[in-house]
Amino acid sequence: MKYYYQIEGDLRNNIGDVLQGMVAKAFLPEDAQVVDREALSDMDKSEAGFLIANGWYMHSFDKFPPPPNINPLYISVHVAQSSLLASPKVREHFKKNAPIGCRDDKTLKLFLGWGIPAYNSSCLTITSKARAGINNTGKGEVLLVDNVDHPIPADIKAKLEKLLDTSLIRVSHDPPDVTGNIEKYADVSEKHMNKLLKRYCEAALVVTTKIHCALPCLGMGANVMLIHPDPSDPRLATVAEFMEIISYSDIRAAVKLVKPVIKKEILINRKDFLSKIVSTSISSGGNIISSPNSIQYKAIKYKSILMAKAYRLGVQTFLKLGIANDQMKKVYLYDRYL
Repeated sequence: MKYYYQIEGDLRNNIGDVLQGMVAKAFLPEDAQVVDREALSDMDKSEAGFLIANGWYMHSFDKFPPPPNINPLYISVHVAQSSLLASPKVREHFKKNAPIGCRDDKTLKLFLGWGIPAYNSSCLTITSKARAGINNTGKGEVLLVDNVDHPIPADIKAKLEKLLDTSLIRVSHDPPDVTGNIEKYADVSEKHMNKLLKRYCEAALVVTTKIHCALPCLGMGANVMLIHPDPSDPRLATVAEFMEIISYSDIRAAVKLVKPVIKKEILINRKDFLSKIVSTSISSGGNIISSPNSIQYKAIKYKSILMAKAYRLGVQTFLKLGIANDQMKKVYLYDRYL
């Protein structure tokens, strides 16, 4: 059997997408191969394969899903565009490989509303391991991490520097080199990401807007704060489970900056939960939640099945009675059988 992990190989505008592949790679045999998440249907069809299918889905749906010889473990999935599930073929693929581990509640409810068993898995990037000894002296760098798609405003940077009484060193999550095939891009980006992770571990503080900077920092035990213009954004829920997110408006109004308390017990439990699911699934060659070997996994499986039936019935009822809101209609009226 061949083993695969995936990264985003289309826009190549955020190295956090590479990190999601790196954390999956860490669980796999050394000969695991990288594949482009935007071209999964092009995967090798000649041999059985196992794919850790985590991360952000997706820019284009034209080359999804992967071929039948590939056994995907869907875990820590975030669906950015609900239209991904507009295709009956795609929905059947997910049902076949369910339960789906979801990174956030919005994605979870999307799958359940289509009758696809799913559960909240959190994000695999919290399994990141420390690259260096954690700096507890408070004398390391104070970093400000963003990238071109969500730059931190100049006034927020200035206010943070005033509150922290130090200069912030800006670090970008833009990939260093976006040229070459997927293997070259992965190699260059993974080396750069490892340098960044080491730097985060050694920093006195990392202030970031990037989910895939905050989550690995939490997993590694680095000192981190996530700031954001809208902490209620559903995409941030996977970070909010472990610490408070600080809004731009709070920073502008602050006279003192208090580092959020990390919910360490919850974080440790989540890391252990994710690691065991992935490791056990690799050993068994398939999604361990769909073929459970423990009471805990059986509970997750059957709860997800029941929730999928309940949510699907609710969606169908609301649509048939004409009491669905506009968002529900937009998402679920792809179904021609209602």
